[in-house]
Amino acid sequence: MHSTDLYTDVPPPRRYDLTRLSAHLHFRHPELPSPVVLHWSDEPVLLLDAGRPWLYGPAGRDPAAVDGRAVLPRRQVRRLAQFAGHGIALHALAIAHELDPAGPVAELVPDLADGPRTCTDEVARVVVGPVPAHPALARATRLLEGVVRTTADLLDPIVFGVVGTCKPEHGDLCLFYPLTAWRW
Repeated sequence: MHSTDLYTDVPPPRRYDLTRLSAHLHFRHPELPSPVVLHWSDEPVLLLDAGRPWLYGPAGRDPAAVDGRAVLPRRQVRRLAQFAGHGIALHALAIAHELDPAGPVAELVPDLADGPRTCTDEVARVVVGPVPAHPALARATRLLEGVVRTTADLLDPIVFGVVGTCKPEHGDLCLFYPLTAWRW
């Protein structure tokens, strides 16, 4: 996700608040990557970024969760633990999933040209699809079947740390810091 593509039309007073907050966090935690400015949503949100469909929302409502637990590779769990060890005061965690434009989201893409749209958890699960198999199993399957890498293998989940000028409520503009990402 690119901040320039997702930059929301921020009113000047709000822009000033978010800019000050970003500068303050960068001064205290230079290890933080540049944030993306997005609206916090209590529901999953579908949007286009450079023409590619994405879904983002609260980590607690991750459509790829299994039995209510997020599925993260060990390396990304360690990366998140590093950020937690730095004492960065995050208000929330969000997760974004890159979506296959030829998959179930295809019929919704024309509507997303007008801007982001919230969706139900059920729609989110359908457009994100099932959690891919463990990378070693997926690799072995591709070798056995002689299948070349598919688009679905390239899709990126991203975990964001979310910070607002106060605890975010639905619709508030916030800073979304990409903390970790991976390729299935």
